[in-house]
Amino acid sequence: MNAILGGLATGAVFGFVLHRGGLTRYSRIMGTLLLQDLKPMKFMFTALAVTALGLGLADLAGIEQLAPRVNAYFGMGHFVGGVLFGVGMGLGGF
Repeated sequence: MNAILGGLATGAVFGFVLHRGGLTRYSRIMGTLLLQDLKPMKFMFTALAVTALGLGLADLAGIEQLAPRVNAYFGMGHFVGGVLFGVGMGLGGF
């Protein structure tokens, strides 16, 4: 149950940061796809670098729960998540 709540909290915080950074606007995403606005790409690469650094430090510290070697496959959870994501993108106009 803690893993579910942790994932929910992490997702909510990441969504808030995306929104505050303006990465939920249609014009920003289209600008990225047309290689005219690179702010979303910079944001995602920064998020990737911070995550890699955090997981590397967790591995060095021996914290196994923060540095998984292989992501678990959730079966139906992946399908439901993909459908929700697709419906959200469709309703958002992307």
